[in-house]
Amino acid sequence: MPSSLTHPLEAVICHDGRPVARCVLRRGRYLIGQDRKNEIVVDAPSVSAKHAQLTIEGDDAFFLEDLGSANGTRVNGQPAHGATPVTLACHIEIGSTTLEFQRSGLPASVFQYLSPDFMGAQHYEVGDLIVQGSTSSIHEARDLSLNRVVAMKIMLPESQAKPGHVLRFIREAQIAAQLQHPGILPIHELALDGQRRLYSITRFVEGDSLDSVLDRLASGENADAPRHSLAALLGVFQKICDAVACAHSRGVVHCTLRPENITVGRFGEVFVNNWGLAKLFSLDDENAPRVEAPEASAEPALSRYSAPEQAEGALDDIDTRTDIHALGGLLFRILTLRDPITGETESALLEQLLSPREAPAGQPPCPHWPGGKLPEPLAAIAMRALSLARDDRHATVRKLQHDIAAWQEGAGGGSGEAGGLWKGFTGLLGRH
Repeated sequence: MPSSLTHPLEAVICHDGRPVARCVLRRGRYLIGQDRKNEIVVDAPSVSAKHAQLTIEGDDAFFLEDLGSANGTRVNGQPAHGATPVTLACHIEIGSTTLEFQRSGLPASVFQYLSPDFMGAQHYEVGDLIVQGSTSSIHEARDLSLNRVVAMKIMLPESQAKPGHVLRFIREAQIAAQLQHPGILPIHELALDGQRRLYSITRFVEGDSLDSVLDRLASGENADAPRHSLAALLGVFQKICDAVACAHSRGVVHCTLRPENITVGRFGEVFVNNWGLAKLFSLDDENAPRVEAPEASAEPALSRYSAPEQAEGALDDIDTRTDIHALGGLLFRILTLRDPITGETESALLEQLLSPREAPAGQPPCPHWPGGKLPEPLAAIAMRALSLARDDRHATVRKLQHDIAAWQEGAGGGSGEAGGLWKGFTGLLGRH
């Protein structure tokens, strides 16, 4: 647990999302209400003069009592009758305001997943914005101690006030930091800056998302570039598979693989990003990641690369074959330069995710197809990975990689393996 001196516990009263009162807490009793003699003065119409009393008897002994207020006091949606036990993670309502426990501007409940010394000296100079996300932003920054450029991911203030978002941020850093693989960005640090913003530091990579690379190829931009050949893109795909296979060997399922979450560097680097919604499964391996932050309670948003079990909300069915389904979608996109499904609305997306995929056929030739023809054996490999039934997909990432390598060897050396693969997979197209 963090020391009280480094991270003093605060009670923060918010109204309409804005803090209206703040008080550092120690052992004792704290009256809450509009009366100016209270320890926590709350100027809000729904709060009575002496509305409630918060009592702190120890590090884990917190009690809240309503004092006969007009608009009530609730803990996790239930009225607080008498001295009601509360924890740092409870949702507390004082009339129409909320009481939150914070340390250094973060939800206090998340500190159990952080080391006591994670608030250290600041060594980074924040530079240009690279990516603006919904819960965080990524900036180019300079490590002043080592004189190197790094990427600094910073939580947005509105997201940092929400424990679920903070825990997901922490969890992503903890998982990625332990999956030490060339295809997974190393995490150098997780801490708070001088402005009380939670951040993580990773390697800085010059490059683009796989989504952008494939969009440019589809538009005809640099279609003749060697990096946009099918062979080069299959090399990128194999590197993605290597990173995912490493994660699976450590008991981690990514769960949200899609082109936007893949970075392709200028010099051949390939990185699988965004591990915040990954699922950990039981693995008898002392090297499996030791992750303190809990798995997110919210389900990942559905995408055109989600597996049927995710669309059905069957979270217990999610396993390594869920990632293999997404890899099949990535291979489909690399081959055809279009998504495996095309649903625009949520209902259309859900319907298509639960329906058999259509094999690529009848589309205009893509600029990277050898001889202007779709490599049908590769399409069959993608369709097998995209099977609705988990048991019909490749059993492991390595088996998916082996099938692609066999096609590459057959296509390049005339060994005949490509034709054998195609014959073996043609039956799958009709069933899946």
